[in-house]
Amino acid sequence: MTERTPLRAVRTGVSASVCVAVSACGHTLSSGHEVPFGGLLAGALLILASAWALTGRERGLGTITGWMLWGQLALHTVFTAASAAGHGGHGTALDPGASAGADMLAAHAVAAAVCAWWLRRGEAAVFDHLRLAAAALLPLVLAVVRLPCRPLPPQRPAGPLLPAPAAPLLRHSLVLRGPPLSPR
Repeated sequence: MTERTPLRAVRTGVSASVCVAVSACGHTLSSGHEVPFGGLLAGALLILASAWALTGRERGLGTITGWMLWGQLALHTVFTAASAAGHGGHGTALDPGASAGADMLAAHAVAAAVCAWWLRRGEAAVFDHLRLAAAALLPLVLAVVRLPCRPLPPQRPAGPLLPAPAAPLLRHSLVLRGPPLSPR
C-alpha cells in the first residue's frame, strides 16, 4: 500500500527522530561524552533523507532492520566525526579502540534492533488502521453515492381482462414446492 505525502512526511519524521534519538543515547552511554548538536543535526538530516525513501510504502521487518543497521553505522560515523571536531581532532575519534569498540558496536546494533522492531510495529498499526478505516467507510460511501441504474418499465393497470403484472423482483425466481423427487 502506498500513501500520500502528508502521512509519508509524518512517518518519515517519526522514523528519523526515533533512529537518531536512540542512537544518540546509546552513543553517549557507550562513549561517555555527549554528541555535539552539529552531529545530531547532520545525523538527523542524513537519516531523514534516507527515511523518505524508506517510507514510500509499507515495509517488512527485514527491510526496516537492514535500513536501521545502515542508519546506525552512518550515525556512529557522523557522531564520532562530530565529537572529534568538537575536541579539536583529539580524543575518541582518533582512537579506534574507543570509538569502534565492541560495546559501541553492540550499542548501535541494539539500537538498530529496537528501532526496527518499534518502527515495524508502528508501521503495521498505521497500515492496519488505514485498511480498517477504508473497509469501514466503503459501505458508507457506496450508500451515499449510488450508482445509476436503469428505470423499471412502466406498470400497466390490472383490470378484469388483464392479469396483474408480475413483480419485477420476482421475474427470474423459480418456485419449487414440495419435497424433492426420490430416485426410482
